[in-house]
Amino acid sequence: MKVVKIILALGLIVIANSGIVMANIAHFDEVWAKRAQRAKQIAEKAYDPNPHHVANHLNHKTHQAHKAHKRDLKKQGENKKKESKPRKMPRNV
Repeated sequence: MKVVKIILALGLIVIANSGIVMANIAHFDEVWAKRAQRAKQIAEKAYDPNPHHVANHLNHKTHQAHKAHKRDLKKQGENKKKESKPRKMPRNV
């Protein structure tokens, strides 16, 4: 009998709290619906039906990034060569 009362009490608590949980949800639904609509418009604008164009664009951007990275590494190597004197480590006294 106690188990039934506990289950009934928990059920009533859940039902009572459902009104609190659903409060002002319509406002958020409108906001998210607008965001979803805007995201769909952006996705449709960016969509390219030709997969070869997409792959070529990705390869081109990857190649540019790789060249830039190699150039940066080369500059770092040149800067290290210019330092003629090795740095002295500070002495902990």
